[in-house]
Amino acid sequence: MAKIESYIRPATLYRYRSLRHFDREVAAIRNATLHCAPYSSLNDPMEGFYISSKRLRESKNYKSIRALIADNKARLGICSFSEVHNNELMWAHYADQFRGICVAYRFSGLLSNLGKDTEFIRLSYRENAPTVLSKKEPEYLAKRVLSCKNYRWLYEREWRMFAPQGTVTYKRVKCVQCVYLGSRIDDDNSTKLKTIMRGLGIEVRAMSLDKYSMSFDTCR
Repeated sequence: MAKIESYIRPATLYRYRSLRHFDREVAAIRNATLHCAPYSSLNDPMEGFYISSKRLRESKNYKSIRALIADNKARLGICSFSEVHNNELMWAHYADQFRGICVAYRFSGLLSNLGKDTEFIRLSYRENAPTVLSKKEPEYLAKRVLSCKNYRWLYEREWRMFAPQGTVTYKRVKCVQCVYLGSRIDDDNSTKLKTIMRGLGIEVRAMSLDKYSMSFDTCR
């Protein structure tokens, strides 16, 4: 049987963050933690939908399999990342209309320092909900369902981290390689972030806009 291999993975993953809870976001970087939320709290109301295959629908255990999938979906924790740090829609939607930040993580560092119960999956984007077969474990099926989104979300280029719900520690602060500041960031927040990140040895870059072009300059 043929198999699937993934030979290329991004060197860096990014998280767009609002600073409405400034202390919480700084503490997450300082303490080397990520938060994994239940899928029901994510902003896409179509999360977790799927189509049952004919074989599954005709299975004697159809109702129990669906119940197990639902139970596993509810237990999984999700932390979302992007492959890009310069997407205007992401800055608008997830970084408080360019008032927030984008945190860059070394992917290899996360992989080396997170536990065995953590898994990264690159989302696929489809026009129709994923079809679920019956010959897989419920946890696998739950992750399959939560690894697909409608193609209209394609611009996010999302990588999803599955782990236990709540706070997950990746042990090394230096897994964060850079913090990007939005063009509308509050001056006080900008000053405090530069001071804090400098103390942690983390680079800070500030966004500059030139018409429809975006760039980032290293803060000294």
